[in-house]
Amino acid sequence: MIVEGMKWMSAMGCCLVALILTLGSCTRHGDYDESLARADSLMNMAPDSALAILDSLEPSAKDFSKSDLRRWQLLRLMAQNKCVSAFSSDSLQLILTDYYDHHGTPNERMMAHYLLGRARSDMGETPEAMRCYQDAITCADTSSVDCDWWNLSRIHLQLADEYYLSFMPMEEKEALERSRICALHARDTVTSIIAFAKLSEVYELMDLRDSSAIVIREAVRFFKDYGRDDLASQMSGFLLESEVEKGNLEEAARIIRYYESCSDYFDENHEIENGREMYYYSKGIYYLGAGQADSAECMFRKLLSKAQGISETHAAYWGLRKKYLTTGPKDSLVKYAMLSESSNDTLYQEHYKDNIHLLQKRFNYSRHVENEQRLMISSAKKDKLIMVATFTSIVLSLLALCGSFILRNRKNRIINQKIQEIELLQNTITYMEEGNTSTNDRLNEFEESDIVKRLKRKASNNEHAGLADLGELRDAAIKHLPVFIGTLSNTGYELQSHETNLCILIKAGFRPSEIAVLMNLTPQNITNLRARLNKKMFHTDKGAKDFNEKIINLTS
Repeated sequence: MIVEGMKWMSAMGCCLVALILTLGSCTRHGDYDESLARADSLMNMAPDSALAILDSLEPSAKDFSKSDLRRWQLLRLMAQNKCVSAFSSDSLQLILTDYYDHHGTPNERMMAHYLLGRARSDMGETPEAMRCYQDAITCADTSSVDCDWWNLSRIHLQLADEYYLSFMPMEEKEALERSRICALHARDTVTSIIAFAKLSEVYELMDLRDSSAIVIREAVRFFKDYGRDDLASQMSGFLLESEVEKGNLEEAARIIRYYESCSDYFDENHEIENGREMYYYSKGIYYLGAGQADSAECMFRKLLSKAQGISETHAAYWGLRKKYLTTGPKDSLVKYAMLSESSNDTLYQEHYKDNIHLLQKRFNYSRHVENEQRLMISSAKKDKLIMVATFTSIVLSLLALCGSFILRNRKNRIINQKIQEIELLQNTITYMEEGNTSTNDRLNEFEESDIVKRLKRKASNNEHAGLADLGELRDAAIKHLPVFIGTLSNTGYELQSHETNLCILIKAGFRPSEIAVLMNLTPQNITNLRARLNKKMFHTDKGAKDFNEKIINLTS
């Protein structure tokens, strides 16, 4: 009996120890669950606090079950992403997508694929990033009551950004519309307005500047109505240069005051935060338009001192060039003209390399997809697929060559344009040195030039002017009337080539009926074009005849 009693007590002791250990394990598991749940609840509104909680759990990660470990890793990556941490590797993201594709909820699968896309984007693999975002969107169950609409709207927004960087306006427009719808489901008014505002990027890619400005104004109004003056003022900053171009200086000044007082971009010393220094260029352009050349120069030099890249440096040089073109002296004008040309070359080379890099990425991605598909099909179809893949590779190679050819031609056009600008600059300097007494002589020389006489004969014979004729006419105008050409370039409206030709023909003394013949347009087309240019260049609705008078009276 004593022996049996001792055995019973020993068994009871082992059970008690096991029970204590089990209770301790359950307590720890409950603590982990509570911490993970608390971090998850803070994720959207306070991701830095969520990250601090998750980081504090790292020493205990070795004790996690597999499901808790994967959940902790997923939440931690989400918090790091929301705290704007760049990912240098996608190894953990690949592990999480594989795990949640087999064990997770639709929301977890969605976030795993989204985070893989963020890693691919940070690693410069744009096509792969877009595919991951699309996979993430596919994972979402929009028919479920617990669909994570809040994060889904942001995935669509991220995909739209990738489309914008890849010059895909229609795809970006669709992604933004879906982001807006998801944000409305999530009752997230701010994100829905942001998605609407980013439609301005779509119109920017399509070169529809007026439509882009309309969208921005609407977004500013929406943010104001919602009580978010900070976001409204930030958005209004994009309208500053367009208002100056239109001559609306009072509205431009209002935008500057609103932006600087409400955007939260400026510190106590009234210095704008890092990364937004390009604002100084826009403000300098405003000062130039307002006739405050010294203040404009101050802004351009401030941008030059704070420039963090070639884009800011080029903008500063360009602004100083515009300032000295207005005020002189000619030495400073030549200096900053040459510096802006040099920086523009560097900027062009960077864009050229980026475009070639993007083409190469797309080509490599296409080949990767083809290889995956080739492994998935049956051996009976293998030969056919190889033929298709080969043909596709050839086509892609030709597209890459065409892209290179187009970029090379574009560079040649830019170089020719720069040569013309330098020639114009040199002629302007010569004109400044000679003084205004030669104005009538220069105009007479231009009107008596061979090209003007030839075009007069063509007009009288009802013949159209060729591209070579019009190019020779522009060269003659640059040679004989440099100040006139320079004035056309600084009206605040960027003339198209046919609009420049029209102005030169008017200056050369051609009648509207003759211009219509030479440009192969109807007289009514020429009348409409003159009236439209009068409004854009001189901000008046007086019509075509008034435009002719203004062009004829422009300094030659």
